[in-house]
Amino acid sequence: MLVYAFNAVLCLSLFLFLLHDDVSGQEKEKYILGEEGQLEMVVHIIGEVKRPGEYRVTDNTNLMELISKAGGPTEFSNLTSVSITRVDHGLMANGNGKLLKEKNKIIKYNVKDYLKKGVDTQPPALKPGDIVLVPRNSWRAWRNAFTVIRDLSVIASVYFLYRRSVD
Repeated sequence: MLVYAFNAVLCLSLFLFLLHDDVSGQEKEKYILGEEGQLEMVVHIIGEVKRPGEYRVTDNTNLMELISKAGGPTEFSNLTSVSITRVDHGLMANGNGKLLKEKNKIIKYNVKDYLKKGVDTQPPALKPGDIVLVPRNSWRAWRNAFTVIRDLSVIASVYFLYRRSVD
């Protein structure tokens, strides 16, 4: 009975918190009430991770935790320029004085430096609707080019061996 009362108080407190005008500077409808009364949000990760897609994470999740949740980087990931695209839904004015409803903010983060050197800056915290891009490194393009060259050389070798045997 005591646990039930505690859960009811917790839910009521969270409900009142969500009714408040400011939830960490974000729009409150972007947050979801998850299991165990935790605030959750939806973020996306695309690019060179093992399991790209949409993830529902707690409100205090950072970039490293999301990459880990997505299975980690692939062998072709470029961890030096991971970017977070954040849509700001607040009102802002452009140079003409016209009000715009949304603007995108791109945050770049060097995950490789953080992992190797323990850089002083902590990975950025994620916000609802963030889209994380782990770009592809140039090695993949080179690998594809070498694969094509290898295949062409095999075809050329077979052709020349055939021509030699015919002549």
